Formats: sequence, C-alpha cells, structure tokens
Amino acid sequence: MRKITIPYLVFTSLYFVLALFTILMLVLTSCFDEFGQMFRLTTQPFGVYFDIGIVLLTCSVIVAIFNIVRIYISHLPKLYSVAIGVVLCGFLFLLYSEMFLLERVFLDIFSLEDSIALNNENIFYKNAYQIITDYLFYCFFILLPFIAYLINLSFDKSAIGKVLQLTQPSFNVMICALFGFAITPFFKSGMYGYVDLGLFCLGLYFVGHYCFKRYSSIDSYEYFNVFLLLVVFLVMLFGDFKFVNGESYFEVRKVFYILVLFGWSNSWMMKLTTKRKT
Repeated sequence: MRKITIPYLVFTSLYFVLALFTILMLVLTSCFDEFGQMFRLTTQPFGVYFDIGIVLLTCSVIVAIFNIVRIYISHLPKLYSVAIGVVLCGFLFLLYSEMFLLERVFLDIFSLEDSIALNNENIFYKNAYQIITDYLFYCFFILLPFIAYLINLSFDKSAIGKVLQLTQPSFNVMICALFGFAITPFFKSGMYGYVDLGLFCLGLYFVGHYCFKRYSSIDSYEYFNVFLLLVVFLVMLFGDFKFVNGESYFEVRKVFYILVLFGWSNSWMMKLTTKRKT
C-alpha cells in the first residue's frame, strides 16, 4: 500500500466534508419542502459556496508561492519553479475573476418577475462560460488522465516529459472532478444535459474499469469517495429542486473544480523533495 501523505489527507478530508455537505443539502432541499430554499441560499451569488471557493483559491496561491521559494533555493531544475509559476498565475487570475470580473444573476423569489423567470423552461440551460469550464475540466481531469492510467501511458524522460509525468492527476482528484461534473440537472438542461449524462456514464465506466484493474492499490479512502460519487449521481437523477437556476448548480460545480485544482497542484508540488544549496 502506498504511503499516505499530508497533502493526500488534506485533500481527502476537504473532499469528504464538502461532498457530504453537498449531498445532505441536495437531499434535504429535494425531498422536504421545509428546506426548499436552502439550495438557493447556499448557492446564491457571494453565498456559502462562493466563500468556500475564495478560501480554496487563496490557499492555493499561498501554497504555490511557498513551493516556488522552496524550489528556487534547492538543487532541483528551475523548470519546476516555472511550472509552479504558471499554475500560480492561473490561481491569481481565477481569484481575481471570481471576485471582480464574473457577473452573477441575483434572483429574488419574492419578486414576481424573478419568480416567473425561475419557472422558465430554459432556466437551467448552460451559458458559454459554464459549457467551456465543464468540458475543459472533464477533458483534463477525467477523460485524459483515465485514458493515460488505463493504457499505462508513460511519458518520455525529457524535462517536459518529467513534468507531465509528475503532474498526472491522482485517482482521488479524478473522482472529485467527476463528482463536481455530476452536479447538474441532467434532464432539464436541454441538449447539454443529455450530453453531460453520457459523459458522466463514460466517466463511471472509467472508474469501474480502473477499480477492477488496480483493486490492490486502491485504499479505503478512494472506495468511499467512489461511493459518494454514486450517491450524488442518484440524488441528481431523482431529485427535484426549486427556487434555483442553472447558475446555482454551476456555483457548486465550480467549488469542486477549484478543490480539484487545489488538490492536484498541492499533490505534485509537494512531491518535489528539496535540499538547501551548500
């Protein structure tokens, strides 16, 4: 069994807490009318999920800066510090865009106009930004990594190849990305909803195939994360959510995507063991 590291435990714990909170919220709001507005309150612009995302992005920036300094004073090739610098710029851009650039739609259920808007048939349709974000994360953190693992793809020994090998997402990171991808009303999002359902089922096939081929290397954390993934999928298939729009689902997905970036970057950065120059 592989060694359990601190970044692994931190990411798994954060995923565990956030996934359980999300599942509990979805179950309560879809099954009990008394909690019908909880989903809207927690996912509204600048609400609970927004705050969680900002905290995770801030932590990601701090970790990246720490590792750039750590690599710079070490014996390791400076290419690694360049790679971390690129990731840091990405985190800074995401943090800035989340706080100042992105426009959010405020809907008040006590307003007649907004109540009518919440009943429109296209209220759950994705906009271009949501589509691009969802499918980029699906490709880079679900599709391509699973294919690389399943065919035992090994990168060359060049400097760039070593970076690609180092930055391959772990199984837990891929599960988290698929969990976030599942937070969408499959049967209410028009054509893209059915596309998402097909892509999610493909992701589940990859998960099952991976578990079958590498069952001896999968630990209890990962099995439980797969269980949470199946639970949220069933909740999204059979749940009925009111007082929300498509942006509410995207706020939840986005937090899991940010958690994916945090866990992925923290994992491979901390694999770089260093020693001070003499």
